[in-house]
Amino acid sequence: MTERVGQFGHDKLSVFGIGRELNEKQWRATLRQLVAMGHLRADSDAFGALKLTETARGVLKGETEIWLREAAATTRNRAIRSKSRRGELAAAPAGAGAGDPALHAALKAWRSEIARQRGVPAYVVLHDSTIDGIAASRPATLAELRGIAGIGDKKLEHYGEELIALVRARA
Repeated sequence: MTERVGQFGHDKLSVFGIGRELNEKQWRATLRQLVAMGHLRADSDAFGALKLTETARGVLKGETEIWLREAAATTRNRAIRSKSRRGELAAAPAGAGAGDPALHAALKAWRSEIARQRGVPAYVVLHDSTIDGIAASRPATLAELRGIAGIGDKKLEHYGEELIALVRARA
């Protein structure tokens, strides 16, 4: 309950408080999946706010069944640690250990440009872990690219050729 919630009367809605058992990480995972399924979209005119799409109507009415991956309720520190020259532990930069750093940077730049063109957040195009997987495995074919977590049929169709060309250009 916040001042703004009270100001706009949201606390009087019958749905107020639904989902409070989920933490922020779980909500973000849920929203990412709904965007990926096409039930939500980022509206560039509204500063990236999420908007319902036409397909969301069936979900909300219970006419369309959806399945979501469940995000763990606990958070995990996934920082990669390495020893510096003086022997202290230091967090490694993002993407460390993910294969060729130049390829990793090129993939992130490509993702940013595609996201900008489509008016969506970068993670909608490809998640960081998918970029890590591509940089580490350096797929040479669409079949190899399809084997990377985060690359489904749609992403393969939309981005497959470009990604393979990007990997080949960094060989």
